[in-house]
Amino acid sequence: MQPDNSVSLLFILLIVMAFPLIFIPFWCFVVWLLSRLGGWGRLASFYRAVEPFTGQTWTWRGGRLGFVNYRSVLTLGADPAGLYLAVMPLFRVGHAPLWIPWSEIEVVERDGILGLYMGFRFAQAPDVVLYLLPNLGGRLLAVRDVHRVSADAR
Repeated sequence: MQPDNSVSLLFILLIVMAFPLIFIPFWCFVVWLLSRLGGWGRLASFYRAVEPFTGQTWTWRGGRLGFVNYRSVLTLGADPAGLYLAVMPLFRVGHAPLWIPWSEIEVVERDGILGLYMGFRFAQAPDVVLYLLPNLGGRLLAVRDVHRVSADAR
């Protein structure tokens, strides 16, 4: 007995139509959950960016917040007044862009398996630390320090 092709086609069509209805909410939930578990949501409760960022930015960068690795999905920025953090739109659920004043940031260093990491600890959420590779962390601090030196010279 031959299988009914119309039933097989209908089953395949049903799977194709159901996939986005199942996958998209699941994706949003997982991304939102990672924001909560890693500490991004906590930072957003204190440091949510309210205006578009206009300082220098570095895109497609990576960092670690809590146990969550943000590999090549971060946009980091610095201006004289603070640090900017955002994730690419595909991962934006639960990850509001952040802007944190430099006065709220303590820089710490940590040895890791692959070498030294630069950590940014935040005054309003001291248990949340953003770890970056030293070259990227150094670039962010250089933007901050250039403006501090020029202000001190006046």
